Amino acid sequence: MYEPFYEYIQQLLPEFKIPRILIEPLLEPRKIHKGEFLFQEGDICQFVGLTLQGCLRTFFLKDGKELTLFFHPEHQTFGDYESFRKQQPACFSCQAIESSEVLLVNHQVLHTLEESASGQKLLRLFAESLAFMLRDKLLSLYRDTPEQRYLHLLKSEPYLLQRISQYHLASYLGIEPESLSRLKRRLYQKRFLT
Repeated sequence: MYEPFYEYIQQLLPEFKIPRILIEPLLEPRKIHKGEFLFQEGDICQFVGLTLQGCLRTFFLKDGKELTLFFHPEHQTFGDYESFRKQQPACFSCQAIESSEVLLVNHQVLHTLEESASGQKLLRLFAESLAFMLRDKLLSLYRDTPEQRYLHLLKSEPYLLQRISQYHLASYLGIEPESLSRLKRRLYQKRFLT
């Protein structure tokens, strides 16, 4: 159950080692049902986590509309890291879009990691990876058209398109569900006309 957690750490910092007996009792596996929230905008996020099975989404509300920032399928991290670290209200919500199993990392785990050799470096690399992910999302929103974002998702994570609703996909692309239908129809026609 904890292997994806250690694999994620190894991807960030291959030389990082910590006795599992120190960490595993502090990690919290949790099952969540489809539609259930791990935290909501305005809550204090008490953990960050890793999706073990299933899929989550991170979104926020603007003018009563849901805008999806990220999907978190298996082996992806989630959480409002700033809310977690600074104990301030979260800027977005995290909800299961499939029944899921997650592994939660609380403050005790973070403290234990920080105190270990190379722990500070590991946490810096984690924060950097979150910053780069947010940068890429921001650039895509300003540079790419919804069609380009859709094609990128189709190329990079095609399996995800079978798992998420059209409503959530449209929200992720920054368009209305009706516009998504037109976009898909246009791409389908292009494929057969070229």
